Amino acid sequence: MTLPALGLIGAGMMGSGMGRCLLAAGYPLALSVHKRRDHLAPLFAAGATEAPSLAALAGDADVLLTCLPKAETVLAIADEIIPHLRAGQIWIDTSTATPDVAETLGPRLAKRGALFVDAPVTGGPPQAQDGTLAALVGCKADDFPALRPLIGAYAKIVRRCGDPGRGYAAKLLNNMVTQGTLLLLADAFHCAGKLGVDADALHEVMQSGAARSGTLEKAVTPALQGKYDGAQFTIENAAKDLRYGRDLIADLAPARAPIAAALADRLDALVAAGRGPDFVSTMLDPARP
Repeated sequence: MTLPALGLIGAGMMGSGMGRCLLAAGYPLALSVHKRRDHLAPLFAAGATEAPSLAALAGDADVLLTCLPKAETVLAIADEIIPHLRAGQIWIDTSTATPDVAETLGPRLAKRGALFVDAPVTGGPPQAQDGTLAALVGCKADDFPALRPLIGAYAKIVRRCGDPGRGYAAKLLNNMVTQGTLLLLADAFHCAGKLGVDADALHEVMQSGAARSGTLEKAVTPALQGKYDGAQFTIENAAKDLRYGRDLIADLAPARAPIAAALADRLDALVAAGRGPDFVSTMLDPARP
């Protein structure tokens, strides 16, 4: 069986790992021109090619994948991509964006006979490299079976969360919980240090009870050894996601929005203080404000 030709836009920390998994699964993969090229060498060595432009990439691919930093970027490249799409093509966006992106782009692609799918992922760069991400897919039920094998090349869990836009929504709700949990953990261990509470003892008790979580394991466990890169996700990206989540909740359930707003404000303050490029797990560093 001939596998569809893929085009990838956004081969950064996450996208490059996903690209490696797709190449390993036998998919032909072309990359968009990228301003940073050093980390792309393994993809080219594995057989990836480079398209001269977004227009060429969009025109040649059967399936287009994007892994971009924010909703605004997805919408910005759409004007370059959509005129070159043809009937039967699929655009899978793995970015963390907002439901209105799918609601805007879905009908635009449908006019050309193409399909837009929102399928953001959870996990970090190590999971992207290993093909063990989780994908939250927003699409019509009838479209999901054909999408699952391709997405499964880089995600061990592939779940349809509902109709178009619901994958984005599910990811925002997930990130509100994970980043909110990390903020609470950072505050708890910061205060533990000030009170003279043994951090290892507190960690062990948390691990054995209801406070146990993937965020605790990923971020706090290495932090106790002085390693603050356990959660490889930048503060500026986390702040963006919490702003999206805050706005989603404010629209759906205004009375429940204050906590999300407070979390977003906390991270926005860190970005304003110059901490945006830092990993979120550095919030556990007692030497950092």
